[in-house]
Amino acid sequence: MLLRLRSRDGLERVEVDDGATLSALKAAINAKLAIPLDDMLLSKQPGLLTTKEPYSFRDLAINDASLKSLGVAHGDMVYLLYSFERQVEPAVKIAAKPFGVHMTLGDVMAKVVKIERQEKPHVSAISFDRNAANVFQSYLQGAFKFSIKRGGLLYGHVDDDKVVKVDFIYEPPQEGSSDKLLLQRLTPEEQQVDLLAQLLGYRKVGFIFSQSVKAQKAAADGDYIINTDELIMMAAMQDEIGEHCTTALVTMVEEAETGPQVHFEAFQCSDLAVRLVREGWFVARDPVDGVSKMVNPKEPDMKQPVMLNNRDTDEVDNDFFLCPVSIKDHEGRLITSFPVENRLTPQGKTELREHLKRLTARPYVERLSDFHLLLWLAKQPNLDPNDMALLCEAVREHRPVLEGYRVIIDSIAGIAQ
Repeated sequence: MLLRLRSRDGLERVEVDDGATLSALKAAINAKLAIPLDDMLLSKQPGLLTTKEPYSFRDLAINDASLKSLGVAHGDMVYLLYSFERQVEPAVKIAAKPFGVHMTLGDVMAKVVKIERQEKPHVSAISFDRNAANVFQSYLQGAFKFSIKRGGLLYGHVDDDKVVKVDFIYEPPQEGSSDKLLLQRLTPEEQQVDLLAQLLGYRKVGFIFSQSVKAQKAAADGDYIINTDELIMMAAMQDEIGEHCTTALVTMVEEAETGPQVHFEAFQCSDLAVRLVREGWFVARDPVDGVSKMVNPKEPDMKQPVMLNNRDTDEVDNDFFLCPVSIKDHEGRLITSFPVENRLTPQGKTELREHLKRLTARPYVERLSDFHLLLWLAKQPNLDPNDMALLCEAVREHRPVLEGYRVIIDSIAGIAQ
């Protein structure tokens, strides 16, 4: 199992056995990076590196637990915090030489990036819980008629056949227009989402966004799938989440015979695209279109920094960086009945009462098997993190909910006992 370590000193990699425990991972980090074991905090949440309360991050705290049981898989990013002062040598030492001064052909070729299409994605398919996917697209269609862009983070797991299984979609606070999408990331709410997801046996597995009707028409007229802003966002997400990260694109297309139809497509960015976005090769420009302007960030005066089809250029079609992923669907173990967070629709005690009464015929644990409801309950003063851990365990294992919690939740909803 190869894991990526992000710390204040940069990005590094460490290798452990597939069945390794958290303690074994710490020992491997100690052996490779010489960081003392007692000066080492780990988390899957990037907020660890910026928080003033690092010991509040408890998702990777059980030393005897296997990494798999903690939701850590091959290729994942793990965040590492320590106070130990390290002397970090640069991975590559580059001798300073102005471009174009006494350069051989080999020097020039070494600075040119060859753009090649990646034939296969890292996953075999992506499968959406039908209800979760429908709730995402129906809100866009019903509330906005796809007039704006909207995004979300996909949570689920990756099975042994490398199928990404998506069981719920978290929609963070965001600003969307017909052309732009800005997600508020790494917020306390997203940290809460990551923790609840882990307690339920899930993790981040991808990204979803919609194109507005205006943006989709521009793409159709220009004969491309995504624009440069979208490509940069997709690649950044893939760099953050890991090589299993898959992006779903949702559009509404006017069909001549059937009228407006909602389409789901899925892609991964090529590994090269992820690296080039990380290093800053893509130049943002306005208006955006289906062609990316490229620049070598270390040699900004280089006029044609990439080679495509044996031709030097500074522009590449964005579709060249995409790997299509087939889409399936399934019925997951969660429902999506409670209102989704960060929408125009309200979330409150009235909605909780309506949700519980609407599902009266179901066992109580099934009525609570809604991630958006659990996230709302986690924000209520009546329930602390230990309570939420027990509720999530009941949902995960499909066990009866303790009577005391039923009384508390019914009381919040204003339901008489």
